[in-house]
Amino acid sequence: MRNLPRQKPASSAPPLAVAPSLRGVIDGLVQGALVELLDAYGVAVAPQRRAAHDRALTVPEVCAGAPFSSGNAKPGRVTLAMPAGVVELMKGATGLKADWARELANQLAGRIKNRLLQFGVRLEVGAPSMVDSNVLTRQIASTPEMRVYGGRTLRGLVLVTIEGLPPESELHWVGRTNGASEGDTILF
Repeated sequence: MRNLPRQKPASSAPPLAVAPSLRGVIDGLVQGALVELLDAYGVAVAPQRRAAHDRALTVPEVCAGAPFSSGNAKPGRVTLAMPAGVVELMKGATGLKADWARELANQLAGRIKNRLLQFGVRLEVGAPSMVDSNVLTRQIASTPEMRVYGGRTLRGLVLVTIEGLPPESELHWVGRTNGASEGDTILF
């Protein structure tokens, strides 16, 4: 009996596309950044699908945002809104809720910034500030390009809004980056 080389079975799978679709990548990285941030402070969150714009949302009372810019693109902003009860659950949350909310918004913007580096997007994040929840509610209703994300916690809904990011069609994978990690000391 003669040994013949084995042939690979014919595959019915379609050939791989040359450039994979990045559809949904921004949703995934923003939701991942939110989960990672709250987990760092001992708060479990279950992310939800991006909110439909025609849905009336109640924005929680503790709300802060951080502005950012990205090259020639229109300036943007990321906001984080949460019930006061969520802030009270957090390990290490000391001082005023407003200070803590600004710090969390800054950290969220930083996590999103770091995740976007692998797609060739460089954000410059500005100083965080408090945002009036009523104003944000109106902005959500009147700004169709604003992305709105929610996450369920034991103490209520946490909301993240972001506007000013490039569309996914303009993103391209450049590979993993060796940027600073949380807790790294950066000397300059």
